[in-house]
Amino acid sequence: MNLEDIGNTPLVELTKIACNGGRLFSKCEYMNPSGSHKDRTYLNIISSLEREGVIRKGMTLVDCSTGNGGAALAWIGRKTGYAVKIFMPEGMTQERKDQIALYGAQVIETPRENFLEGAVDAAKAYVKNKNSKEVFFLDQSSTLLNKLAWRACGEEIVRELNSVGVVPDYFVCSLGTGGTFTGIAEVLKQCYGDIKTVGIEVNRSAPLYAARQGLEFEHRPHNLMGLGAGVLSVNTRSELIDDVVVVDGDAAWNRMRSFVSESGYGVGPTCGANLLVCEKIARETSGLNMLTLFFDSAWKYKSRWDGIYPEYAEVK
Repeated sequence: MNLEDIGNTPLVELTKIACNGGRLFSKCEYMNPSGSHKDRTYLNIISSLEREGVIRKGMTLVDCSTGNGGAALAWIGRKTGYAVKIFMPEGMTQERKDQIALYGAQVIETPRENFLEGAVDAAKAYVKNKNSKEVFFLDQSSTLLNKLAWRACGEEIVRELNSVGVVPDYFVCSLGTGGTFTGIAEVLKQCYGDIKTVGIEVNRSAPLYAARQGLEFEHRPHNLMGLGAGVLSVNTRSELIDDVVVVDGDAAWNRMRSFVSESGYGVGPTCGANLLVCEKIARETSGLNMLTLFFDSAWKYKSRWDGIYPEYAEVK
């Protein structure tokens, strides 16, 4: 596969899911070359920084990830001539660590206690002690090149829905860095004035939900890696999120496993979270069209197929 294979993923209709007279569509981002939506993010970040003269081939690119972003950066870095170092909290799936190593990048694990924030601190410290002309910290959470990558996906969705004569009533999407949600929502809000957007957070680390409900926020360990880093990034435009809901991590894993078994779509646990919320909306409404995303691939989680991350279950 080549860089040209990133994007233009299929938009599929999930006809076997009961939608109470409506229709449900999902954009299959897990079909990108490294197996996740993060391919779009890092292709745009690297391409944009090259055009601006900020980075050049031969440099070392550094970033933090629970796995998908690290694999995407490692694959694209190898294709475009960069060395890559990924700072990752302890306890992530072996499949994702192996994938990053297979692409020639180095994984540097950081103590589990501080989760992703600890990985960010370690990456910043590493880059600070290196020659800035040779090493660059991409910082996917803090660059708006992240969300800008997703406008193209939003435009693809609009074209595909228009081709089948569908106007979406809901866009339902889990929130990680917020870049995927925001970039797509910007386009959808422009094209469909009445669309309602629903952001999803994991119940054990839901800063936006807590803020809107007037609750004190506390980050707690959970099993939906990719969500719930404990902070809201600049890529999360709250005003584009009409409603915020929380899901239980175990319930999302259960829905993912049953969906993979019954449908044949090999998707990961955050996709289970998206499905749970879409199905809840369908039960409470009728005749509405919904749109969601399948972020990543089931095979990345085979070593943790029970949904248990013991390293984080022990953290108090």
